Amino acid sequence: MRFEDSPLSKSLLYKKMILDYGSCYLCDNFFIMEVNEGKHFNSNTLNHLLSSLRTHYGQHKTLAYISNRVNTYSIDPVIWAYFDKDDSLLIAASIVSYRDSTFLNANIEKQMASIPLKRALSLSEAVNWVLQLDELN
Repeated sequence: MRFEDSPLSKSLLYKKMILDYGSCYLCDNFFIMEVNEGKHFNSNTLNHLLSSLRTHYGQHKTLAYISNRVNTYSIDPVIWAYFDKDDSLLIAASIVSYRDSTFLNANIEKQMASIPLKRALSLSEAVNWVLQLDELN
């Protein structure tokens, strides 16, 4: 379910940021990303996203990331290894899967990730997990 169509969009304060490759919903301590259909999310896309997030949140904010995979697109799973080396912006992530293939891909991404990564079956599950993270409270 798209974030804006979910009950969560009525209960969370957020700002919408539209990018060439998708939409971000920026909350206080986390953001939800919905990548556009058919896009490829790679290191260039990631660098642009991180720059946009720093512009909005500032240089020293720590965030959790929720990937709401409502569309079909490709991702370079190696980008998950980036976070322990060069970046401290993202401290945890959750991937919301609506299809078996997306859930299987999330298993691979979890193995590559250097930050905690939860696979979720609903947007509510992902948001609840993020809100319970000690690092954000």
